[in-house]
Amino acid sequence: MALPASPAPHPHDPRLLPRRSNGCLYGCVALILILALPVVLVGGYGTWFLYRGLRHEPAVRLARELVARDGIARRVLGTPVEVTGIQGNAWSWMPGTGAQNSYLLSLSGPRGDAALEVRAHGGRNGPELDRATLIAPNGQRYDLLHHRALPGGPDLDDTI
Repeated sequence: MALPASPAPHPHDPRLLPRRSNGCLYGCVALILILALPVVLVGGYGTWFLYRGLRHEPAVRLARELVARDGIARRVLGTPVEVTGIQGNAWSWMPGTGAQNSYLLSLSGPRGDAALEVRAHGGRNGPELDRATLIAPNGQRYDLLHHRALPGGPDLDDTI
């Protein structure tokens, strides 16, 4: 006795369709993630540093206290003078001299916005300010550590 012939497979039978591969999709997603990772890391670090530096950096706290009590800063910008941001910073270290930090801080007061160049080094009891130069809205520069106006306008060679 003959066995009945099996029916012909249907063209849309899932057993006959080739398996779908997502290799291209996964490869493109991986490539996008690898290319985006440095941008995300740099942006995250920059945001973290600016937040931390403005609020917790000892040299920036010293500069904030100096600006709050300095008569020249209050006379130029009005009262109260606030540190509103960090425009830039640089850190250097040399054997024998230790670490030095330089900051360019944004200041704001009722009479306008200004900048404060700060250079500090680590001392035995914490950071010590070496220089604090206020750059007024009109370009005039003031030495806040020695309470005097500096001659001329901004010096391009002496910036951070």
